Amino acid sequence: MAYHFAIEETVGEAFDRTSREQLLGAEAALRDGLESDPIAAIHKARKSVKKERALLRLMRGALRRSDRRRENATLRDAARRLSGARDAEVIIQTLDGLSERYAGQVPHHAFAALRARLQESLDGAGRGAPAAAAQVASELAAAREEISGWTLKRRGWAAVEPGLRRTYKRGVTAFGVARNDPSDEHLHDWRKRVKDLWYELRLVAEVCGPSVRGQAKDAHALADLLGDDHDLAVLRDHLLGLAGGIAADVEAVLGLLDHRRAQLQAQANALGERVYSERPKAFVRRLRACWRAGRRSHTEAQGREPADLGEAPRAIVTP
Repeated sequence: MAYHFAIEETVGEAFDRTSREQLLGAEAALRDGLESDPIAAIHKARKSVKKERALLRLMRGALRRSDRRRENATLRDAARRLSGARDAEVIIQTLDGLSERYAGQVPHHAFAALRARLQESLDGAGRGAPAAAAQVASELAAAREEISGWTLKRRGWAAVEPGLRRTYKRGVTAFGVARNDPSDEHLHDWRKRVKDLWYELRLVAEVCGPSVRGQAKDAHALADLLGDDHDLAVLRDHLLGLAGGIAADVEAVLGLLDHRRAQLQAQANALGERVYSERPKAFVRRLRACWRAGRRSHTEAQGREPADLGEAPRAIVTP
C-alpha cells in the first residue's frame, strides 16, 4: 500500500500497517535484491528506513519517548552501515551530471580525468555493506517485532499533531539559519528538516486533502533542490582532495560547480518562502481543520461516526 494513512483507517491501524510495510520492505530488499543489484537493493532499504524514522517522528506524541528514541537509534545506525556503496555512486553521478549540464564549457578530458581519479579513490567504498546486509536485515526484523507491541498513548489527530508541529517549527528555524549563513552544515541540516516535513505531509495528505498534498509536493521539490546542492558539496570536498595530483582544470570545474550551487540555493530559498510561509501555530491550525474536514466527509459518506473519535488507546498487534 502507498506511504500514507488511508482515510478509512484509524491512526493506530495506519501506524501499524505503515511501519510494518516499511520495515518488511527494507528486509526484503536486503535479503532478496543483493545478488542482482546490490546498490539498488541497499538504496531501497535505506529509503524505507528513512520513511520509518519519519513515521516515528510524526507519532512522537503517541509513543513512549524511550521506545521511540531507542528504535530511532537502531534504524539510524542500520542505515549508516549500508551507506558507503550508494554514497560513492552518487558522487560519480553528480560529476557526470555536472559534465552534461556544462558540456563544452570545460574540455571533456578534464571531466574524464577527474572521473577516473574519483573512481579510483572511491573504489572499495562500502565494500562491507553487502556483507553487513544480512545482519542489518535481522536487526530490522527485531525492530519490527518490538514496534508491533507498542501501545499508543493518544488517538486521532492528537497522536500526530505534536510531531507535525515540531517538524514544521524546526524547519522554519533551519530555513532562517541557512538563508542567513548558507554553510554546507546549515544547508544540510535544513535539507533534513525539509525531508521530515515531506514524509510527514505525505502520511497525512490523503486525510487532509488537496492543499496538504500540494504542500507535500512543494516540500518534495525543495528537498530535491537541497539534495542536489548537498551532492555537489560532497563532490566539491572530494575534488579538493584530488586536486594536488591531477592533470585537469580543477579550478574551472569547481567554478561551474559553485555556479550551479548558487542557482540551486536561490531556487531553494524562493521555494522555501512558500513551504514555510505560515507561522507554526497557523500551520497546525490549518492541518487540524483539514484533517477534521477530511474525516468528517468520509465518515458522513459512510453513515457512521468518525473512527478516531471512538478509538481507545490500544496495543498494536501485527497479524
